Amino acid sequence: MYFFDRFPFWQHYLEELGFAVVLSEPTNKEISTEGAEMSVAEPCFPVKLAHGHVQHLLDLGVDYILLPNTLNTESPDAGVDSHLCPWNQTLPFVIRAVPEFESRQEKFLIPTVHFRLGMKHVQRELARLAQRLRRSRRRSDAAVLAAYAAQREFTARLHATGREALRILTETGEPGIVLLGRPYNLYDRTVNCDIPRKLRTIYGVNVLPIDFLFLEHEDISDINANMYWNSGRKILAAAKIVHKHPNLHIIFITNFKCGPDSYIKSFLGDAAGKPSLLLQFDGHSNDAGFITRCEAYLDSKGVLRCPAPRHTHTSASATAIS
Repeated sequence: MYFFDRFPFWQHYLEELGFAVVLSEPTNKEISTEGAEMSVAEPCFPVKLAHGHVQHLLDLGVDYILLPNTLNTESPDAGVDSHLCPWNQTLPFVIRAVPEFESRQEKFLIPTVHFRLGMKHVQRELARLAQRLRRSRRRSDAAVLAAYAAQREFTARLHATGREALRILTETGEPGIVLLGRPYNLYDRTVNCDIPRKLRTIYGVNVLPIDFLFLEHEDISDINANMYWNSGRKILAAAKIVHKHPNLHIIFITNFKCGPDSYIKSFLGDAAGKPSLLLQFDGHSNDAGFITRCEAYLDSKGVLRCPAPRHTHTSASATAIS
């Protein structure tokens, strides 16, 4: 659930401790089916998929599975919290309650992490994880430093690519679609029926995902002064950037049963100052309905009638989706 946000951090932390990092395969039909069958509750589809990915890793025979209990993340506004959704926060404990995993409890690593409280606090929290893995506090603290550095570098590359994409779109006046949503909805092709790629390859749309936008300086207090959801703050901040650019439009990719998104979307129109398209997924395997909605939205924005550009460039957003 937090893989796409923080993988550089966890990869470098574990590798600095001397561990090899193994990833589950990209979501496929087997992972999807297994996840849905073993879910004890009736959560959103991405949480069901998380169950399937855990089972896949167990089938690979890994020594441990990292399931961080991540409660919050960094926020530019120290006065407003920045929580992850309740399912993100409780997923490790929900996974432990699955009957199929009862005999595998010793494989689960579940550190509680408050990224919003800063690096020193995170070092103290992960020291307990390092102790279980028989690594020293000194080595763990150094690994956290390396992890933060890797995460900053990764984020800086995203923002540099996003700035270049915005520059091109501003100079050319070409329309662009900003994709809003949680990373596991934007980047998992099984979750979203590969719609982001199809927007680019079928319709030639300039696609710019939310993570490529620098959002820290966007003040959303006039829209919602207490947006304590991390994803909500980012989504509304990105919408305010769209508001500043007449040629930018929004497609909001979400999933059925997402409580926070059902609340966040009610503020989207005020933040963006223009209509947007919301696509809600729930394990669909057919994209026909979504393609129809995308075509209607693109046509209403004049994107499908936009003349071909007079020059050739590879947009930063296209590179991100490739």
